Amino acid sequence: MTPRIVANRRQFLSLSAAVAGTAVFTTACGRTQASVGGLSDPFVWSTYGTGTSTYNDLAAVSDAVASDTGARVRIITSDTPVGRLAAMRADIAQAGRLGDEYFFGYHGVNEFANEDWGPQDLRMVWAPLSPHSLMVKGGSGIETYADLAGKRIPRIAANPSVNMKIEGLLAYGGLAPEDVTWVDIGYGDQPEALKTGKIDTLYQQVYGSPLFELESQMEVAWLPLDPEDTEAVKRLIDLVPTVNVLPFSGAPGQAEGEETHGLVYTLPISVYAHKSADEVYALVSSMARTFPKYEDTTLNTPRWNPEDVEVMPKLTPFHDGTVRWLTENGMWTPEAEAKNQELIAAGATYREEWAKYLATEPKSEEIAEGWPAWIAEKITG
Repeated sequence: MTPRIVANRRQFLSLSAAVAGTAVFTTACGRTQASVGGLSDPFVWSTYGTGTSTYNDLAAVSDAVASDTGARVRIITSDTPVGRLAAMRADIAQAGRLGDEYFFGYHGVNEFANEDWGPQDLRMVWAPLSPHSLMVKGGSGIETYADLAGKRIPRIAANPSVNMKIEGLLAYGGLAPEDVTWVDIGYGDQPEALKTGKIDTLYQQVYGSPLFELESQMEVAWLPLDPEDTEAVKRLIDLVPTVNVLPFSGAPGQAEGEETHGLVYTLPISVYAHKSADEVYALVSSMARTFPKYEDTTLNTPRWNPEDVEVMPKLTPFHDGTVRWLTENGMWTPEAEAKNQELIAAGATYREEWAKYLATEPKSEEIAEGWPAWIAEKITG
């Protein structure tokens, strides 16, 4: 990941604040599709690869929702943000559990700053939190983030979201991108690469099945964050303001009862805005109603508790169907509604200005830089 992309993302974060029974229906692509229990049948999710903690959580939730509604529920996977969101845009998947592409896409930045994409009209549906961190080999001599100087660090292919988190963690340790050796690699290839010594650390959700398998083969450890080190945390948050520094436990490499502070942030269920409010409401209702059935399925599914999910929109608005459910359950505030409307208005501005920007016929290689500059001028003057 380059400093250029980092700057663009930070610019857009600040701009967001500134602007800020069976039936039949027809999909966005014009084909008819059955609806069972209020959901499309089949109801298809898009998410990270098989074996990741993100996938495992979603599989547990999907089983409960399928049993509850009677709809067939399927999961398709991709290791890349574009791949996950492309399935949703093509209406192959009705929803996705996404990484930061939920707001990269909303703002049309990073890998979405090109003629094929631009700002996407997305909405959040459900926002459970997940812990992530950097894992190293036990006995490697890497005990702090400062110890990563000169080490081989993964740069995840087509995933600026993860790369930004890694750069933020380096900044926590007082390191710049040029202080390490970058190794280009796929997200799901990291555990094997750490095992074979191709990389010196990996970044993933801490409860992924491949990480427990890795623990069975070698000693592993997590690099801890210190929430009391305010200067280091500030360097981290300045680069990745969407994360929280919170403890996790029960991960590979941890003793029973041990806690380690890592990055905790949402990998939300998201949909396109045109999705039916009734269908989204049915989905949220089912996920909340069936929570006791999947609560203890994985180490992270307890965080899907309706009482613990994020309910204040930050970078992308919530869908009307979710707002309806939150309102009925006393979880939607006037402050949340005001922020939601601000973000909806901002998204409309992004999409309107995107069309105007493309009309200037920018060169493809100039869009990643030109689009942030264009929208910054239009919004802030």
